[in-house]
Amino acid sequence: MSTPETIAVISSVTALLAVLLGPLVSLWAAQRQSRVTVLSANRQTWINTLRDLIAEYISITGLMHAGDWSSRTEIEFDQKMERLALLSAKVRLMLNPKEEDHQRLGQLLGDLLLTMGGRAAAGDKRDAQRARTLVEELVPLSQSILKREWVRVKRVE
Repeated sequence: MSTPETIAVISSVTALLAVLLGPLVSLWAAQRQSRVTVLSANRQTWINTLRDLIAEYISITGLMHAGDWSSRTEIEFDQKMERLALLSAKVRLMLNPKEEDHQRLGQLLGDLLLTMGGRAAAGDKRDAQRARTLVEELVPLSQSILKREWVRVKRVE
């Protein structure tokens, strides 16, 4: 083969490869971008949901400790406790049991629930000081977990 023929063959093969590989590369890039977008949106939803659940949990425990339950019915107390149990279960199911800070968060929520004591008649069993101490650890730990996940969203991991 002469030099002009070799150049023509190389040019033809290069054009053929470009025509075949171009759409494949574009498809691969589009699929990857779609996956990243879905993952990022799911992680953002996880962050927002976890933040809302923890905030509600802290809010309810604070109100229960601050309130005078002697004039309220046991049903009201039980409803609040049921809500706390549900919130705790939801948060625990969202956490990664392999990460130490996630384990600690679940433990703090359980410990905070125990500070409630019993119903209205057993109000003296509530431990508001212990609850405050737990919340003082719970808030920064939650913020740390949420911040780390937010950074992952921004990095598109």
